[in-house]
Amino acid sequence: MTPEFLRRYYILRIISNPKVYGIDKNGYVPIEDLQSALDHIRADNYEDLLYDKLNQHSQKTIKRDLDKIRSYYKVIVLLKRNSGYYIEGYEISDDLKEVYEKTELYLLHHHAHSWKKYVTTARSSLSAQVDLVPLINAIEQEFLIDIEYQGWYEDNGFQTIKGFFQPLHIKEINKAWYLMAHNADFCIYAFCLDDRIKSLKVSKQKVREPINFDSSEYFKNSIGILKTDMDPVWVHIKVANHHFKYLEINPLHHTQKIVSLPKKKDTKDLDYANKDMWGEVKIYIEPNYEFLMDILKYNLWVKVVQPQHVKTYVKRHLDMIVSYY
Repeated sequence: MTPEFLRRYYILRIISNPKVYGIDKNGYVPIEDLQSALDHIRADNYEDLLYDKLNQHSQKTIKRDLDKIRSYYKVIVLLKRNSGYYIEGYEISDDLKEVYEKTELYLLHHHAHSWKKYVTTARSSLSAQVDLVPLINAIEQEFLIDIEYQGWYEDNGFQTIKGFFQPLHIKEINKAWYLMAHNADFCIYAFCLDDRIKSLKVSKQKVREPINFDSSEYFKNSIGILKTDMDPVWVHIKVANHHFKYLEINPLHHTQKIVSLPKKKDTKDLDYANKDMWGEVKIYIEPNYEFLMDILKYNLWVKVVQPQHVKTYVKRHLDMIVSYY
């Protein structure tokens, strides 16, 4: 991240949500208020070089930054004479939401020490053997990596994997980091970047015949990182009203569609026998082990209703759990 990127990021955030920055002028942001907000952020971080260019905010610089914002993020910032900057019909796209989220996460890590008494973050299982920056560079430059991986039981029965791989993609899920990598012997393999990594070295040797990897295509039917030979199906899931709202904001999967809303969206008593308390969603996924683990974490607030073989799969595991007690 560069100081110029951070300045453009804050310009967009201030104009798109001015009240957060103390600007309440009917949705408009006069240039003086924008400059003042940037100055305040710079003053709060005056010893940090990352914020060094927030106060380089002449009208000419801001105009140039708005052109960059339009080009990069497809967001058009307009200017109303005697009122200020505004965004007409503003709606955060998925791409822009991802930029916001990743930038905020970066800033959290950047300020980890000074903010530690205000913010608690989840501990990641990332191995000390792994440095993500050169690994990302290896993916981008198509360099081979030399890896030694001591698997656990779920990794093909404590198998040790050693050799050169083409790194393809890094994915974080459930506080764990995974590297998707490929070679002729193992094809595409998911390495968990925790203590199972015994060594990982980035070589300067280019992949001779690199494969193309589209993460959105590869993971499109997965809940997590597991890809199996199972056929994806539409899984219908009943959801209790008090949790339905949560799944509307945080879908189970990108394919999630609402089949029916709860007839009673709010009920004081959580009577799970009340049919009016339940809504229904459906997702198109491989109903594999990761799907099972995801469903179980929602406790009694969800129930799989079809197809029958998936419902039976979940019920069989619940019966086994009950038998333990």
